[in-house]
Amino acid sequence: SMITVGRRVGQWRAASRWLGLGLGAAGTYILVGLVPVSTPQDPWFLFLSGAVAICAMILPGISGSFVLVLLGKYQHVLSAVNQRDLVTLGLVAAGALFGIAAFSRLLAWLFRRYHDLTVVVLTGLMLGSLRKVWPWKETLGYRNDSQGHIVPLLQVNILPRQWGVEETTAICLMILGFLVVLLLERMGDRSRGTA
Repeated sequence: SMITVGRRVGQWRAASRWLGLGLGAAGTYILVGLVPVSTPQDPWFLFLSGAVAICAMILPGISGSFVLVLLGKYQHVLSAVNQRDLVTLGLVAAGALFGIAAFSRLLAWLFRRYHDLTVVVLTGLMLGSLRKVWPWKETLGYRNDSQGHIVPLLQVNILPRQWGVEETTAICLMILGFLVVLLLERMGDRSRGTA
């Protein structure tokens, strides 16, 4: 997908393109490695959390629910759903509506004014998010989720300690996914008459 998006950039030679790619990748790489923090339960912060989470859902490589986890509001919102807390849900939904309205306009403006640079930064976001989907991790800390289950809190990426069927299958599936995306992109180019 990164390659597909990156191909929409008209000119990669400019230094600003590589800087944008690096900043986007570094920002997402740091973001997906953050540990959830304790945040206020005030209405204004619930509104803000909804706005930020919906913006993340528009961007490639970042999950809105993951942003809620980082903001310490995922369990709070999940509990509000289970308990039908309409006030909390209304604040988060209002924030989401505001966020998507404002952020979609900002993105549209960026695409009109700085198309290539915006696409480069979005490509960087996808590149940096690979940190989260890397299959081999070592867990350094745990937390309790909303159902009382112990789940990983802090993880670091590692290389496989040994190679077996599972590791080989994972690598083969990565390569297969990469090839499928390239094939679909090629077929799309042909159907548009650009190949």
